[in-house]
Amino acid sequence: MKKIYFSFASLAIAAFFIFDATIVKSKITSPPAGTSGDPITNSSCAAGGCHPSPAVTPTSSDLALTIGTGTPTTSLNSSFKYAGSEIYNINFGITSFTGRYGFQIVALDGANTQAGSFTVSNAATTKINTSGGRQYIGHQNANATKSWTFKWNAPAVTTGDVTFYYAFITANNDNEATGDVVYKGSVKISPESASAIEPIDTKLSNLSIMPNPVNNQFAVSFDLLETNKVSAQLYSIDGRLVQELMNEQLPAGNCSKSFDANELNAGIYLVKLNIGQSSVTKKIVKL
Repeated sequence: MKKIYFSFASLAIAAFFIFDATIVKSKITSPPAGTSGDPITNSSCAAGGCHPSPAVTPTSSDLALTIGTGTPTTSLNSSFKYAGSEIYNINFGITSFTGRYGFQIVALDGANTQAGSFTVSNAATTKINTSGGRQYIGHQNANATKSWTFKWNAPAVTTGDVTFYYAFITANNDNEATGDVVYKGSVKISPESASAIEPIDTKLSNLSIMPNPVNNQFAVSFDLLETNKVSAQLYSIDGRLVQELMNEQLPAGNCSKSFDANELNAGIYLVKLNIGQSSVTKKIVKL
């Protein structure tokens, strides 16, 4: 079977993105780790003449890179601020061109080590490959799909700035090397100010989840130090939202809420409790 290789050439895509002239590579199947154009690998197959066609300059509408704790609708650009340890959905969407598509993205801190972690949302379209302790998430099979959603568990705010290095390809689907166009770039985001987020222990005390491990039902109990809006979610260990547990305004004092666990599969789950901008996450085991 004839192997087809794709290469990535740098282009400017918007004022938010940072570029250089390095060429990177990918392929129809899941791209190997280190082909996102990050400064560690800077992989190149240009010398092999895999894709000699010159790249074209895209407009800012060619790529929709969005993020959100729910539906990812906020632009992932330099003005976005991440909350420490928050679980985000990221959508990487190519909004123009026709043919076959692929992508890869990595999140690195200032020391070029992995910042946070990725989780696959749809194993049919995305896959994680690792190299040097870093996760690279990319397409599973390059085809007509040109929108991919996956999860990013942000690091603590003390990590500082995080840079997402990405590359994507638009191929003309003629099974030849010519006529394909590849772009790459990066976007740097900063954390929310640590001083602007009050510690969770200034808002509640005596937090407990009982029983744990749980069989049929569990209760989340805490003392709320002042009237506040409280929400809670149940996540699977891989970051998938399983259930919204609560979202309501509560008065100061003791609060205890019970939840049914009968429909949960056995395994480890995360209960995330949010009060204002502060949050705390606790593990719970379902028997």
